[in-house]
Amino acid sequence: MTKETKHLYQFGPFVLDPGERLLRHGAARMELPPRAFDALLVLVENNGRLLEKDALMRTVWRDTVVEENNLSQVVYLLRKALRDGEDGNRYIETVPKRGYRFVAGVRKIETDEGNGNGAGLAGNASLGAASSASSSGNHGGSVAALAAKPAGSVPEGDLHPASGGNGNGFKTQTPKSSNGRHWMLGVVGGLAVVVVVAVLEGASWRQRLFGDADPGPIRSVAVLPLQNLSNDPSQEYFVDGMTDELITDLAQIRELKVVSKTSIMQYKGTRTPLPQIGRELGVDAVVEGSVLRSGDRVRITAQLIRTATDRHIWAEAYDGDLKDVLSLQARVAEAITNEVKLNLTAEESGRLRRGRAVNPEAFDLYLRGRYAWNQRNIEGFRKGIEYFNQAIEKDPNFALAYSGLADCHTLLALYGEGPTGVTEAKAAAEKALQLDGTLAEAHTSLAAVRILHDWDWAGAEQEFQRAIELNPNFAQAHHWYGNLLLGPEGRHDEAISELQRAQELDPLSLIINADTGFAYYLAGRYDLALQTYQKVLATNPNFVPVHFYLLKFYMQTGEYDLWLKESVEDDRLSGFSSNAQSLQQLYARGGFRAVMEDAAKPGGPGKVANGKDFRVDPCASAEADVVLGRNAAALNALENCYREADPSLLYLKVDPLWTNLRPKPRFQDLLRRLRLQ
Repeated sequence: MTKETKHLYQFGPFVLDPGERLLRHGAARMELPPRAFDALLVLVENNGRLLEKDALMRTVWRDTVVEENNLSQVVYLLRKALRDGEDGNRYIETVPKRGYRFVAGVRKIETDEGNGNGAGLAGNASLGAASSASSSGNHGGSVAALAAKPAGSVPEGDLHPASGGNGNGFKTQTPKSSNGRHWMLGVVGGLAVVVVVAVLEGASWRQRLFGDADPGPIRSVAVLPLQNLSNDPSQEYFVDGMTDELITDLAQIRELKVVSKTSIMQYKGTRTPLPQIGRELGVDAVVEGSVLRSGDRVRITAQLIRTATDRHIWAEAYDGDLKDVLSLQARVAEAITNEVKLNLTAEESGRLRRGRAVNPEAFDLYLRGRYAWNQRNIEGFRKGIEYFNQAIEKDPNFALAYSGLADCHTLLALYGEGPTGVTEAKAAAEKALQLDGTLAEAHTSLAAVRILHDWDWAGAEQEFQRAIELNPNFAQAHHWYGNLLLGPEGRHDEAISELQRAQELDPLSLIINADTGFAYYLAGRYDLALQTYQKVLATNPNFVPVHFYLLKFYMQTGEYDLWLKESVEDDRLSGFSSNAQSLQQLYARGGFRAVMEDAAKPGGPGKVANGKDFRVDPCASAEADVVLGRNAAALNALENCYREADPSLLYLKVDPLWTNLRPKPRFQDLLRRLRLQ
């Protein structure tokens, strides 16, 4: 008979199998990179002892000389895999400037493997239950404990730093055991397993006891904000940019639902449990990771985790030059698609594998521009324009920078700064597409420009559809398609469908949810509109656009006290505090009609904020006149709106505010000039 002792280490809900080089969490197999597994094994074998960094690096990397950052990265991966620090569980302690210590209690479990007698069979049965846990659904650590000898916390005398020159830095001594007692425990454990299986025999016993062993394919993911490992807060823009680029790469895959950046950024800096994130975002898995930048070198790590079970599916690290960072991101995306076994089209595969070298300085400026643009305010858009122009100066053929420039000019126009930037947006979007026709962002920006600059609805629709074809998960394309084109054209069911798709891709986006409420309003579904607005307010009561939509809603329903409340909030939150005060005083003196009379005065209701004059909205006086029943004056004011190409004209065909003007020939002529007839 041949007999071999095999040992496992159990700590918390984890079982570490050195022979199989496998870490288990309950029934889940957790794949660790080789260096990470080696580091964890050394830490566990020496639990309770401080391991100096230099000695630990010599042990894990042996004859290879590496920097301390490599060890930090490995420890980071281990902490993420173990969910270190969550729910009060601690595993790896950092001793500043010295090293690391494994602080969790460890139980050493020994089993015999062999053949030729009952003891060997019993040992194999118990170990087999642990080894096959990933396919059977059994919690390997728990079953193994039934049939194995628990060693308790490993005695300090058994595991200690090596004093002599084997090159590994540490050595392990295995405690001796009683073969007779071990044989008896093996028999008892084997019988226990047989009894449990007999009692639970039936097609669904594993599912009832341990949950679903096959949770099904992964068809939706969220890329959580990557962690900045540089310890330099000024690099946050770079790390956020890497998160954005990874989302963009994955979002091009039609079979995979990918949540947009707006929603995932809500989790930055939080420790929200993954099952909760999965429920809130409606995804099967998340991608977690980190970015470490040192000069022109970049390291990107990523791991794929199933949200329902916290099971780690895949993890890897990628190193390269900054100029190759987009190719590194594409490699990460391709690896993830391989892990979830998606069938990529030739076009999708080609886009992921395409080499995209960039000028490091231009790329750095581009990421700064995107970071500013994502602030979603006038100041951010203007700062973004500066960065994108600087990036273009560094690299005149950098298509992404032109796309970012177009986005800034487009949103400046939509945020009320007038149509002057639309021409610049159009030129930038066209240049981006000339350099790279596969950019969904540029197609989306050009679609908005075709509406705002040319009232070219057919051309805009082609651009939106091409953007969605290139990137089916691009929430902004679905959002703008529904909000800027389908809604204004009166195609309400289609508009709501596109906006609901945008909600699925970006469920926590306030502006998408608010605009969905506006789509319900335009469709005459007032109950749903109000419910949607109230949900947005419950999330963020200071979100300006929803107050604007509510004041329009209450004006239309004749609830003027509520209209006043929302108008005051809109002015106050937008920085027009003096206007809010004047509005309240005017309403107190003469009610809603007095406010409309004031708004209808020649020149319109100009506003002042922080000592700065804002442009007069020519459509405001038109709205006031139509509310007062002055149809001729309202039509005259609308002509001024048309001459200034005011974005408010987008909804002229469908906004119920203009219902009384629709039969008028002048109104119909205006709709024809806007190509809405």
